[in-house]
Amino acid sequence: MNWSLRAPTPGDMVRVKSGLIYHYGVFVSEAEIIQFGLAPICRPNVRDCEVEVCASDVEAFLHGGFLEVGDPDQKELGKRRDSWQIVSTARSRLGEKGYSIIHNNCEHFAYECVFGEKYSSQTAYVRGLFLAFPVLDVYVAKIPQNTELSPLYPPIRQQEIDACGSEKVKREKHYAWKLLEYGLDRTFGKKMKKLEFTKADNGKWSCDGCEFSLSHSHNAVAVAISRKRVGLDVELITPPKVQGVAEKILNEQEYADYLSSDNQAEFLLEKWTQKESIFKRSDERAYFPKKTDAAAEKTLSRRVEVGGEAYFLSVASEDIQKFRLHENIDLTKL
Repeated sequence: MNWSLRAPTPGDMVRVKSGLIYHYGVFVSEAEIIQFGLAPICRPNVRDCEVEVCASDVEAFLHGGFLEVGDPDQKELGKRRDSWQIVSTARSRLGEKGYSIIHNNCEHFAYECVFGEKYSSQTAYVRGLFLAFPVLDVYVAKIPQNTELSPLYPPIRQQEIDACGSEKVKREKHYAWKLLEYGLDRTFGKKMKKLEFTKADNGKWSCDGCEFSLSHSHNAVAVAISRKRVGLDVELITPPKVQGVAEKILNEQEYADYLSSDNQAEFLLEKWTQKESIFKRSDERAYFPKKTDAAAEKTLSRRVEVGGEAYFLSVASEDIQKFRLHENIDLTKL
């Protein structure tokens, strides 16, 4: 396919540079370009499952860029459909979903409309960009009470939770896993039943293609999802119940800061969640909080409200600058 800045005609494949990649569509008229979702730069907060084949005018398609028109090479000319058939096919797919930046993107759509088969010249490049793009999504939700617990996947995780002696802990672990299921789908479009989960000797669960960390406290569950190793801890804000706990978990500098803090209880809890998140990000089997220097690691702490209660949430990650918090998730609907 050769590309030029000529005037398009109905049925032409068109494209526009969108950031580091190209966005593709099928030209019908100045008022109608059919495409698989608007250019990614125009839909930063739209999930893949929400993207659908749509029509827009040229201005919306370009979003300030330059329109390039595709001219098939000799090999492609024999496969190109008639213009009326291209337009008819594109229009018949309006509202279609199933977008995947790797397997079913806007270029796949345009090529299929024009030539009758899917193809994307940027698949390898897009895959590389996609896998390199930093992600750090944190999901927080209230634990539902008096609800029936549905079976979890994988069965080995269900068996592990069933073995819990405490019904309260069992419910916490169950809904942490349900929140993980929701988060994997929302962040990466991954369906839990299509993933392979393993459990390391240190008790940490993992799956292919991404990293995650789980935490629960009182009536709240939280999940962190990333491409890189991540640790997460959430704790209900309450006064320390153990005398002398500060001396046991804080190093010398942290303890000096603690003594000068206006709110020692919250300072201590914030440091505890930071150290917990750092430990959960590591492969260590033993936890020595006093030896963990929270200031030396990349962490972020937030005070969050769940069900009218205040919690401290801390996450440890190399991609801390990409932190996004998702709250008010109704687990009863999952």
